[in-house]
Amino acid sequence: MQIKLNQIFSTKEWETLTKGRHKAPLNRFKGMPYFAEVNGRTPAINFHINSNKEGKELTPWRDLIFQEDGSVTYNGDNKEASKCAHETFGNKQVLKILHLYSSKNQFDRLSAPPILVTQQVSIGKKTGYRRFIGVGIINKSPQLVQQYEKYSNKVFSNYQYEITLLKLSPNDNFDWNWVDDRRDSSIDLNHVNNKAPESWREWIKRGNECLYKIQLKIRSYKLVSESEQKQMPINNKIIIAELLKKHYPNPIKDGIRFEAMASFITSLFFEKNKYERGWITKGTGDRGVDFVGRLDIGDDDFSKTSIVVLGQSKRYSKSISGEMVTRVASRMTRGYIGVVVTLDTFTRQTQEEIKDDKLPIILINGKKASELLLNYMNKTKKDLKTLVIEQDKWAEENTGDLHYDRILNF
Repeated sequence: MQIKLNQIFSTKEWETLTKGRHKAPLNRFKGMPYFAEVNGRTPAINFHINSNKEGKELTPWRDLIFQEDGSVTYNGDNKEASKCAHETFGNKQVLKILHLYSSKNQFDRLSAPPILVTQQVSIGKKTGYRRFIGVGIINKSPQLVQQYEKYSNKVFSNYQYEITLLKLSPNDNFDWNWVDDRRDSSIDLNHVNNKAPESWREWIKRGNECLYKIQLKIRSYKLVSESEQKQMPINNKIIIAELLKKHYPNPIKDGIRFEAMASFITSLFFEKNKYERGWITKGTGDRGVDFVGRLDIGDDDFSKTSIVVLGQSKRYSKSISGEMVTRVASRMTRGYIGVVVTLDTFTRQTQEEIKDDKLPIILINGKKASELLLNYMNKTKKDLKTLVIEQDKWAEENTGDLHYDRILNF
């Protein structure tokens, strides 16, 4: 059966799919279900994410999906202090086969099980649906992270995995017959991946050195409606509400303080790149620019260039219209890009203007901003209040009225 990225399955449809031509489907009651070993190989492992239970007793961890960039951060299935991280059902199995993903031996990579990533979604008031996020590999050694047990002061550990999602082709199709083949004891290891995605077969041949070429990358110029931008997990909405009502309640006075947080959010957005935070511009004469940064491209002084990043922050609880970004757009010149950070949404008109005028401006809406903050909080174990205090202090030490180009000399 051919399935597509982001295809949604009911419980019955998922059981039918995962059963395939065999007797048993994946056990959906397990946090990290996998198919039983066949000829010494694990056919596939399912990393299932239930965003509706994030922060609850049954799911104290936060999993992160960056499908457009081909990456997922997934926390294992240990949820209580009475167990060790390596003893639980899913973690135990993953640790057993973990070496296959980093092996330089092609035979090992032939045996490596695909990681099937799914996410729990609701349709109307009905829950239990699953969205297919993609297939990938574990790209690095897992981190051992700690958390307090719910309703106690006990600390327990869990493994956090980084998954690289791989491209699917043609037309983003995934052939489930590949998984069925991996479950078939009559098919030997040399032929068990014949129906795998082309990207997977390339990875088997070349290993992790080719990940940059075969990683899933979704670059779309699709216009996103405001209602779609508002669709996000409850934890994201809580973060936005706390920023607006608790930490930055005054649109004028606190709007200036929010510039530092917007600068920090921008640095999180560019985390995988060489980004240098500059300063917050003074309120008078800022010419529509609230903060300045620099994006470096290249590895040495000769083969390197730098791009000035001009940022605008919008501590708003309403949609951002086109005229609200024109001031920073008017500052665009060769070697500059713009970033606009808001806690709400961008209108379709704004998106259309930026696309049609080919403006080098990055839009970070409330959904993306809260996602970046939650990701950082998840990794550092800092709370939102701590981040706000840190950014207030950073702003006190990094406010100026220098010309934007001075960032190139920092």
